[in-house]
Amino acid sequence: MALVYQKHVNQNVYQVRSAGASLRLYSNGVQHSQYNPNSPVNGTIWDLLLLPGFFKRTAPKRILLLGLGGGAIVHLLREFFPSSVITCIELDKQHIHIAQKYFLIPQKNVEIVHGDAYEYLKKGSTKFDWIIDDVFQHVSGEPLREQSLNNVFGLYLKRLSKTGMISANLIGNEQYQQMKLLSGEFLNINPLSQAYQFNHPMYENRIVCLLHEACSSAQFRLNLKEHKTLDQSRKTCKLNYRLRKFN
Repeated sequence: MALVYQKHVNQNVYQVRSAGASLRLYSNGVQHSQYNPNSPVNGTIWDLLLLPGFFKRTAPKRILLLGLGGGAIVHLLREFFPSSVITCIELDKQHIHIAQKYFLIPQKNVEIVHGDAYEYLKKGSTKFDWIIDDVFQHVSGEPLREQSLNNVFGLYLKRLSKTGMISANLIGNEQYQQMKLLSGEFLNINPLSQAYQFNHPMYENRIVCLLHEACSSAQFRLNLKEHKTLDQSRKTCKLNYRLRKFN
C-alpha cells in the first residue's frame, strides 16, 4: 500500500494509505475506514454498518452517526438513502480533516459536528430515526470503547424517534454481553420491537440492530434485492454478511 498522508499529533499517528483506488485510514495502527469510490460496497465490515437501514419500510429522515472515522459509511448512506439528512459527531479533528480532504465526504444533507458523541446526545433534543454508534478510540493498535454501553444506552433512547432504530458496532465479548442485557430492556418497551445482529466471516465485529418497528429477515433481504450491488444472488455482489436474531 502507498502512503498518501501521515501526521503525528501529540502521541497519535494518523495515516491514509491507498491500494489501487481504495483508501484506508489508520490511527495508531487501528484501521478506521476503507472506501473505494469505484466500488463502494466492497465486502468489508463497513458495508455491514449500512445494512440495518434496509429493515425500515421507508428511508430514515434523520440519521445520527456517532464516530466519523474516514467517513466510508457516509458515502454508503448517501448512495442508498439520498434523501436522508445525516449528522456526524466526531471528537478527533484529524479524522474530520482526513474525511473531508482525502475521503471527500459529500456535503449535501451531511453535517459534521466536532465534539464528544455522548455529550451531544446528552445536551440535544433532536430526535433521530436511526442512531449508528461506531465510536472507538485507537490505543496500542487496538480499537477500544471509552464509554461502557451501560452508560450510553439511555442516551440513545433519549434521542430516538418513536419508530426509530439503534445500531452499534461491537468488538469483544464484554460489549456483546452488555448489549444482550440492554437489548432485553429495549424489547420490553414495545411488543413490536426486534433485535438482529450482523456478522462478517473475516472480522470479530458484530453489528447489533434494535428496531422499534418489526421487520422479518425475509423482507429485509427483499429490500436489499432492490439494489443490484446488494443482491447476493448476483455473482457481482461483493456484500458478505451473516444475519440472525439477537437475544
